[in-house]
Amino acid sequence: MKKIAVVIGHDMKSPGAWSPFLKKTEYTYNSEVAEYLKGVADIYHRPDAGGYNSQMRKLAETLNPKKYDLVIELHFNSFDKIANLKGVGTEVIIYPGNEKTKEFGKAYCEVISKKYDTINRGVKDGYSGGRGWGFLSLIQAPTIIVEPFFGDEAESERFDNPGAYAEIIKDLICNY
Repeated sequence: MKKIAVVIGHDMKSPGAWSPFLKKTEYTYNSEVAEYLKGVADIYHRPDAGGYNSQMRKLAETLNPKKYDLVIELHFNSFDKIANLKGVGTEVIIYPGNEKTKEFGKAYCEVISKKYDTINRGVKDGYSGGRGWGFLSLIQAPTIIVEPFFGDEAESERFDNPGAYAEIIKDLICNY
């Protein structure tokens, strides 16, 4: 079996997006998901190290020596309702050009979008200054940020069972 780490996106001080449908923040929801992933992955919280960039540097100091085969950061999306386009669907963000995470990301998007009837938004390359770039660029292992749904859209109600969602991630990890 490969050596996998899961990082819970956000922390208690900066809990991420709020889902009025799940009545939870990203941090709370993904902490619940991570509980079900124990045993197939090492679970990490963002370190208490100030802002995002400091947290990512400290996280890299912890993770890099352990030489993981894959590091997954759990999130969910949010849409500000200001733009004209509706935010829905499943997507992942990877370090540009990483074929291992691209393959995993495609499988993740296909399985999640099929199981939960969401739009498959696909695999997106991260970029300097973009969402999650600190995580993607500082961790030496193949990294992926998963965004299964938009928390401020009704589609998030389909994910109200963190254990069922975690089972899908487990299957993907075991077949990675």
